[in-house]
Amino acid sequence: MQKIKLISVGKMKKGPMKDLAVEYLKRLGPFMKVKEMVVDELSVELLEEQDITIMLAEDGKTMDSTVFAKTLEKWSEHGQRELAFVIAGPFGFDRKLLEHADHILSLSPMTFPHEMAYVILLEQLYRAGTILAGKRYHY
Repeated sequence: MQKIKLISVGKMKKGPMKDLAVEYLKRLGPFMKVKEMVVDELSVELLEEQDITIMLAEDGKTMDSTVFAKTLEKWSEHGQRELAFVIAGPFGFDRKLLEHADHILSLSPMTFPHEMAYVILLEQLYRAGTILAGKRYHY
């Protein structure tokens, strides 16, 4: 089972985005062990050296869902290493922080509100879990 850490700035407000996040976190249960960390500010001290750190930024690498699933498996060394996904707040990352990323991933060349990016990431993690498990969610 893959181990995922989600580090995000600012607590998600109640509403549709929060409801979707809760739903996808529930769905992820059979595929991944997910820990959420909500912080007021991102800093290098939050990043653990043994983790594979993946920062989400609009200028990062893009990939389709199937490639993302296979890449997750490779990055985590088949579940042996924890993957730390870092989502900046509404003002983005301090560019110096990006220097500490193992990988920089883009969900799209478009910019999304950070709460929406969080939900999109959760959905893609769920989709990746179903792809790797051979389930029929992904068509």
